[in-house]
Amino acid sequence: MTTYPRTGSRYISADVFDEIPQLIDILKKHPRFGDYAKTMDNAVLNIRCVDDKKVTDHHALLITENNPKELSGDDKTIYEMVAGRMLEAFSKKCIKDATTIILTCGDAIFETKGSIVKQAGWRNVFNETEESNEDETGNLPNVQEGEQLPVVHSEVMEKQTKPMPLHTEASLLSAMESAGKEVENEEERAAMKESGIGTPATRAAIIETLFSRDYIRREKKSLVPTEKGLSVYEIVKDKRIADVSMTGNWENALAKIESGEMDTNTFRQATEVYTRQITTELLGTSVSIADRTECPCPKCKTGKVVYYPKVAKCSDENCGLMVFRNKSEKQLSDKQISDLLTTGKTAVIKGFKSKGGKSFDAALMFDSEYKVVFDFPEKKGKK
Repeated sequence: MTTYPRTGSRYISADVFDEIPQLIDILKKHPRFGDYAKTMDNAVLNIRCVDDKKVTDHHALLITENNPKELSGDDKTIYEMVAGRMLEAFSKKCIKDATTIILTCGDAIFETKGSIVKQAGWRNVFNETEESNEDETGNLPNVQEGEQLPVVHSEVMEKQTKPMPLHTEASLLSAMESAGKEVENEEERAAMKESGIGTPATRAAIIETLFSRDYIRREKKSLVPTEKGLSVYEIVKDKRIADVSMTGNWENALAKIESGEMDTNTFRQATEVYTRQITTELLGTSVSIADRTECPCPKCKTGKVVYYPKVAKCSDENCGLMVFRNKSEKQLSDKQISDLLTTGKTAVIKGFKSKGGKSFDAALMFDSEYKVVFDFPEKKGKK
């Protein structure tokens, strides 16, 4: 029903592009995509993904001329993903009007953004709506440059930034694919642009290895590192074996071998040297085991709190209690964490640093949700 499934390519060659109109015709009878496929009759197809130079062993996934009417379940879902993406790839662009309004009030500058979709284009295949940014609204009012607007209302609001969400399997696969973005060397980054970590055929297997070795586990859709996984991470995170630029270096070297700029023996010898280096580095690593405290978890009352180099957390994974050792540039001692866990509050700790770099003193305590917050001492003479 589809072409070669193990390819990582996102491009097709010009001769394959000649077959696309017939493949779109096949989808005119498809119950989900039929109406949209009919709108592409006599339309000028988008050729953004047509590039002979970027097609190596296999071109991008396409449907075939075989009728998919017998498909059901996962087979049907995956087929529709391939068919829908194919229609999207050759559809018109999505065009929108984007507006930014900048306003000044006294010395303060305010900015608001908005957008309106003028032509849905490829988004019509799956009827996708435009995902707006958190600070972006829809249609903005018409204003003129230099126009004076009345201040209707004002208030001071305190908000917190949201931490990065936990990875899902889909987001982790995407992060592995685009890992080259983190590489600083321009040649290595360019070499990794089309590869990342692993290949489309091996990335899922790498994640399954993490499960089988008990380094990560599933919590609904999220992937959460286990205590074992965090311990291994602490050991290898600064080692050469965990440096993603190594993959970029190898991809760059293989590209030079392909073009005749490098000899294969040179690459093999460099790989042997690298292997000796990382082996020596790992064998010289000392492994420290986390110590378990005797005090029970104050939140769930059943688990025990485990101390790690950077965090103390409940042994019950469903509890979620976590105390980070570093708080506002101050490293908490075991005793201070123990006081917090057993009494719910520490003594006044000196030397915290604010975002502005100012030093301040405060005690630490748990709030109603068992998050660590500051408790400031009352100043003398203040009621």
